[in-house]
Amino acid sequence: MTIQKLLLTILVLMLGINYSHGQKIGSFDYPKGLYKTKEDFINKIPSEIRDLSIKEIELVNDTDSIIQRCYISDAKTNKRIKKVFAISYDGNLYFSNWAILKNKNEEDKSLSPASSMNAFVLVTIWGKKYLYTEAGLVNHWQSGLSGGVAGGVGGLVGGALGAAVDGAFPETTAFGTGLVWDIEAKEFNIFRNCPDFNDFIAGFGIEQIECGNEPFELNRIREIIQTINE
Repeated sequence: MTIQKLLLTILVLMLGINYSHGQKIGSFDYPKGLYKTKEDFINKIPSEIRDLSIKEIELVNDTDSIIQRCYISDAKTNKRIKKVFAISYDGNLYFSNWAILKNKNEEDKSLSPASSMNAFVLVTIWGKKYLYTEAGLVNHWQSGLSGGVAGGVGGLVGGALGAAVDGAFPETTAFGTGLVWDIEAKEFNIFRNCPDFNDFIAGFGIEQIECGNEPFELNRIREIIQTINE
Protein backbone atom coordinates (compact mmCIF):
# COMPACT_ATOMS: atom_id res chain seq x y z
CA MET A 1 0.00 0.00 0.00
CA THR A 2 1.34 3.43 -0.93
CA ILE A 3 1.78 6.16 1.68
CA GLN A 4 -1.01 8.18 0.04
CA LYS A 5 -3.47 5.29 0.25
CA LEU A 6 -2.45 4.58 3.84
CA LEU A 7 -3.05 8.21 4.86
CA LEU A 8 -6.41 8.22 3.07
CA THR A 9 -7.44 5.02 4.88
CA ILE A 10 -6.50 6.50 8.27
CA LEU A 11 -8.45 9.68 7.48
CA VAL A 12 -11.57 7.70 6.51
CA LEU A 13 -11.35 5.65 9.70
CA MET A 14 -11.01 8.79 11.84
CA LEU A 15 -14.02 10.39 10.16
CA GLY A 16 -15.98 7.18 10.67
CA ILE A 17 -15.18 7.13 14.38
CA ASN A 18 -16.27 10.75 14.84
CA TYR A 19 -19.50 10.16 12.93
CA SER A 20 -20.33 6.99 14.86
CA HIS A 21 -19.99 8.90 18.12
CA GLY A 22 -22.23 11.65 16.81
CA GLN A 23 -19.71 14.33 17.65
CA LYS A 24 -19.57 17.57 15.68
CA ILE A 25 -16.08 18.69 16.55
CA GLY A 26 -16.33 21.80 14.36
CA SER A 27 -19.15 23.25 16.46
CA PHE A 28 -17.27 22.95 19.75
CA ASP A 29 -16.93 26.47 21.16
CA TYR A 30 -16.47 26.03 24.92
CA PRO A 31 -12.98 27.18 25.93
CA LYS A 32 -10.87 24.78 27.97
CA GLY A 33 -11.49 24.86 31.71
CA LEU A 34 -13.85 24.22 34.61
CA TYR A 35 -17.29 25.81 34.54
CA LYS A 36 -18.26 25.85 38.20
CA THR A 37 -21.69 27.42 37.72
CA LYS A 38 -24.48 27.27 35.17
CA GLU A 39 -24.00 30.98 34.52
CA ASP A 40 -20.32 30.50 33.67
CA PHE A 41 -21.27 27.73 31.27
CA ILE A 42 -24.03 29.74 29.59
CA ASN A 43 -21.62 32.65 29.13
CA LYS A 44 -18.86 30.29 27.96
CA ILE A 45 -16.41 31.77 30.45
CA PRO A 46 -14.36 29.15 32.37
CA SER A 47 -14.19 29.67 36.11
CA GLU A 48 -10.63 28.34 36.18
CA ILE A 49 -8.18 26.22 34.24
CA ARG A 50 -6.36 23.22 35.72
CA ASP A 51 -4.34 20.22 34.59
CA LEU A 52 -6.72 17.27 34.84
CA SER A 53 -6.76 13.49 34.73
CA ILE A 54 -9.68 11.27 33.75
CA LYS A 55 -10.63 7.83 35.06
CA GLU A 56 -13.29 5.99 33.07
CA ILE A 57 -16.21 4.33 34.89
CA GLU A 58 -17.38 0.91 33.73
CA LEU A 59 -20.80 -0.10 35.03
CA VAL A 60 -21.93 -3.71 35.30
CA ASN A 61 -23.63 -4.82 32.06
CA ASP A 62 -22.66 -1.58 30.32
CA THR A 63 -21.71 -2.84 26.85
CA ASP A 64 -22.43 0.21 24.69
CA SER A 65 -19.11 1.87 23.93
CA ILE A 66 -20.60 5.29 23.21
CA ILE A 67 -21.68 5.74 26.83
CA GLN A 68 -18.63 7.33 28.41
CA ARG A 69 -18.75 8.10 32.11
CA CYS A 70 -15.77 9.13 34.19
CA TYR A 71 -14.31 10.78 37.25
CA ILE A 72 -12.18 13.86 36.67
CA SER A 73 -9.40 14.77 39.08
CA ASP A 74 -6.84 17.52 39.56
CA ALA A 75 -3.67 16.13 37.98
CA LYS A 76 -1.41 17.62 40.67
CA THR A 77 -3.34 16.78 43.85
CA ASN A 78 -5.23 13.74 42.53
CA LYS A 79 -8.37 15.07 44.23
CA ARG A 80 -11.64 14.52 42.41
CA ILE A 81 -13.39 17.54 40.95
CA LYS A 82 -16.73 17.99 42.73
CA LYS A 83 -19.83 20.17 42.33
CA VAL A 84 -18.76 21.58 38.99
CA PHE A 85 -21.36 22.20 36.30
CA ALA A 86 -19.23 21.22 33.30
CA ILE A 87 -15.65 20.71 32.15
CA SER A 88 -14.13 21.40 28.76
CA TYR A 89 -11.03 19.23 28.43
CA ASP A 90 -8.94 17.96 25.54
CA GLY A 91 -11.54 18.98 22.96
CA ASN A 92 -14.41 17.30 24.78
CA LEU A 93 -17.21 18.57 27.00
CA TYR A 94 -18.41 16.81 30.15
CA PHE A 95 -21.45 17.46 32.36
CA SER A 96 -21.48 16.33 35.98
CA ASN A 97 -24.27 14.15 37.35
CA TRP A 98 -24.60 16.76 40.07
CA ALA A 99 -25.31 19.49 37.51
CA ILE A 100 -27.75 17.32 35.56
CA LEU A 101 -29.89 16.49 38.58
CA LYS A 102 -29.63 19.98 40.07
CA ASN A 103 -30.74 21.64 36.80
CA LYS A 104 -33.15 19.09 35.35
CA ASN A 105 -36.64 19.79 34.07
CA GLU A 106 -39.13 19.85 36.96
CA GLU A 107 -40.97 16.80 35.53
CA ASP A 108 -37.86 14.60 35.73
CA LYS A 109 -38.33 13.23 39.24
CA SER A 110 -37.03 10.32 41.33
CA LEU A 111 -33.72 9.91 39.51
CA SER A 112 -30.34 9.05 41.00
CA PRO A 113 -26.96 8.42 39.32
CA ALA A 114 -25.87 4.78 39.30
CA SER A 115 -22.28 5.79 40.03
CA SER A 116 -21.85 9.10 41.89
CA MET A 117 -23.11 12.66 41.90
CA ASN A 118 -19.49 13.67 41.21
CA ALA A 119 -19.12 11.55 38.07
CA PHE A 120 -19.13 13.16 34.62
CA VAL A 121 -20.68 12.19 31.29
CA LEU A 122 -19.41 13.02 27.81
CA VAL A 123 -21.38 15.21 25.41
CA THR A 124 -21.63 13.29 22.13
CA ILE A 125 -23.95 15.36 19.91
CA TRP A 126 -23.58 19.11 19.37
CA GLY A 127 -26.07 21.51 17.89
CA LYS A 128 -27.60 24.97 18.06
CA LYS A 129 -30.56 23.72 20.10
CA TYR A 130 -29.26 20.86 22.23
CA LEU A 131 -26.16 19.23 23.68
CA TYR A 132 -26.80 15.49 24.00
CA THR A 133 -25.30 13.00 26.42
CA GLU A 134 -26.12 9.69 28.09
CA ALA A 135 -25.98 8.94 31.80
CA GLY A 136 -26.42 5.92 34.02
CA LEU A 137 -29.48 7.09 35.92
CA VAL A 138 -31.63 4.95 38.17
CA ASN A 139 -35.27 5.61 38.93
CA HIS A 140 -35.03 4.51 42.55
CA TRP A 141 -38.77 3.97 42.91
CA GLN A 142 -38.82 1.66 39.89
CA SER A 143 -35.81 -0.27 41.17
CA GLY A 144 -37.14 -0.55 44.73
CA LEU A 145 -34.50 1.71 46.29
CA SER A 146 -36.07 4.17 48.68
CA GLY A 147 -33.10 6.54 48.76
CA GLY A 148 -31.39 6.09 45.40
CA VAL A 149 -27.84 4.87 44.90
CA ALA A 150 -25.87 8.08 44.54
CA GLY A 151 -22.60 8.05 46.42
CA GLY A 152 -23.00 4.40 47.37
CA VAL A 153 -26.23 4.76 49.34
CA GLY A 154 -27.35 1.29 50.33
CA GLY A 155 -23.92 -0.16 49.65
CA LEU A 156 -24.75 -1.22 46.11
CA VAL A 157 -21.72 -2.64 44.32
CA GLY A 158 -20.96 -5.15 41.60
CA GLY A 159 -23.87 -7.39 40.65
CA ALA A 160 -26.29 -5.64 43.00
CA LEU A 161 -25.60 -2.32 41.34
CA GLY A 162 -25.88 -3.90 37.89
CA ALA A 163 -29.23 -5.43 38.82
CA ALA A 164 -30.48 -2.09 40.12
CA VAL A 165 -29.45 -0.34 36.91
CA ASP A 166 -31.02 -3.05 34.75
CA GLY A 167 -34.19 -2.88 36.82
CA ALA A 168 -34.45 0.86 36.30
CA PHE A 169 -34.18 0.83 32.52
CA PRO A 170 -37.09 -1.20 31.04
CA GLU A 171 -38.97 2.03 30.34
CA THR A 172 -35.93 3.89 29.07
CA THR A 173 -33.20 1.92 27.30
CA ALA A 174 -31.08 -1.14 27.83
CA PHE A 175 -27.83 0.64 28.67
CA GLY A 176 -28.50 4.19 29.75
CA THR A 177 -30.68 7.25 29.72
CA GLY A 178 -30.48 9.85 26.98
CA LEU A 179 -30.76 13.52 27.90
CA VAL A 180 -30.09 16.96 26.48
CA TRP A 181 -28.97 20.35 27.70
CA ASP A 182 -31.64 22.63 26.24
CA ILE A 183 -29.68 25.73 25.25
CA GLU A 184 -32.74 28.00 25.07
CA ALA A 185 -34.54 26.72 28.20
CA LYS A 186 -31.22 26.51 30.11
CA GLU A 187 -32.08 23.16 31.71
CA PHE A 188 -31.53 19.43 31.24
CA ASN A 189 -34.34 17.36 29.76
CA ILE A 190 -34.05 13.66 30.62
CA PHE A 191 -35.86 11.13 28.44
CA ARG A 192 -37.42 9.05 31.22
CA ASN A 193 -39.37 6.69 28.96
CA CYS A 194 -40.66 6.27 25.41
CA PRO A 195 -43.83 8.41 25.78
CA ASP A 196 -41.74 11.13 27.43
CA PHE A 197 -39.38 11.18 24.44
CA ASN A 198 -42.34 11.31 22.04
CA ASP A 199 -43.63 14.36 23.91
CA PHE A 200 -40.20 15.95 23.47
CA ILE A 201 -40.11 15.46 19.67
CA ALA A 202 -43.81 16.23 19.06
CA GLY A 203 -43.19 19.76 17.82
CA PHE A 204 -40.46 18.87 15.34
CA GLY A 205 -42.46 16.99 12.72
CA ILE A 206 -40.56 13.79 13.54
CA GLU A 207 -42.34 10.45 13.25
CA GLN A 208 -43.28 9.24 16.72
CA ILE A 209 -41.76 6.04 18.08
CA GLU A 210 -44.20 3.14 18.45
CA CYS A 211 -43.59 2.60 22.14
CA GLY A 212 -45.46 -0.69 22.41
CA ASN A 213 -44.11 -2.36 19.29
CA GLU A 214 -40.42 -1.53 18.92
CA PRO A 215 -37.52 -1.24 21.37
CA PHE A 216 -36.80 2.21 22.75
CA GLU A 217 -33.12 2.23 21.84
CA LEU A 218 -30.37 4.77 22.28
CA ASN A 219 -29.44 4.53 18.60
CA ARG A 220 -32.90 5.77 17.62
CA ILE A 221 -32.69 8.62 20.14
CA ARG A 222 -29.27 9.63 18.78
CA GLU A 223 -30.54 9.67 15.19
CA ILE A 224 -33.52 11.88 16.07
CA ILE A 225 -31.49 14.31 18.18
CA GLN A 226 -28.95 14.58 15.37
CA THR A 227 -31.77 15.39 12.92
CA ILE A 228 -33.50 18.07 14.98
CA ASN A 229 -30.18 19.67 15.88
CA GLU A 230 -29.20 20.30 12.24
